[in-house]
Amino acid sequence: MTTLVKLVSEYYIWLIGACVLGVLSYIGRAIMAHREKSRAIFTLEKEAAASTRIRSIGMAFVLLILGGTIYFTAIYLEPNLDLETEIEVTPTALLQPTPTPTTEPPTITPTPRPTRTPRPTTTPEVTLTLTPEPVVLPNCPNPLARLTNPTVNAVLKGSVEIRGSAYYEEPNKFDYYKFEFRHQVETEWSFIQDFKEPVVDGILGNWTIPPSLPAGAYTFRLVVVDKTGNYLDPCEVNVTIEH
Repeated sequence: MTTLVKLVSEYYIWLIGACVLGVLSYIGRAIMAHREKSRAIFTLEKEAAASTRIRSIGMAFVLLILGGTIYFTAIYLEPNLDLETEIEVTPTALLQPTPTPTTEPPTITPTPRPTRTPRPTTTPEVTLTLTPEPVVLPNCPNPLARLTNPTVNAVLKGSVEIRGSAYYEEPNKFDYYKFEFRHQVETEWSFIQDFKEPVVDGILGNWTIPPSLPAGAYTFRLVVVDKTGNYLDPCEVNVTIEH
């Protein structure tokens, strides 16, 4: 038990920092789950988001209690713990000569024990570093029909700039490319706009999201069509629309 208390006291700043990071992480998950619940359309999605939010709040509360316990152990318990080493007392006999043949009993001088100085109380400084979520590009099956913006799970609102490539290696084969979208619970695609000029690694166009379009999870795709009416494998990306 004593060894554990000393170990916690030695590394308590790192342990508390880890607990704080964990609390912030679970609070962030709870907020995201709350937003997903508010955007969800189906009951099953709402129940799953609510369950995730409850679990995240519970884990944040547990980590908060754990951090408080570590702080109490390091600041208050460990300095007052009796860790002093017992020191043997070596009696020293002082013989006092007298005119008589009898000898007085020796006087024992105890060796004082060292006094343990309590550790000064300090307030830990925790520096939080927020790591941005990585940007994931769509997995397009054909490089001739490729999207670089929007990225996977991007949140879109207002006017969105669409970037990427849409062309054929034989210029006379290209006819046009178009934008389409659908809600992720639907199967029918809705037409947005088409364009007559090929683009290589540039701006394909803009998608102005109408305010009447319900917020939620959608799939956006780019389709490149040749003069015979055939088209390359479309490039699709899942996005979230907000207003």
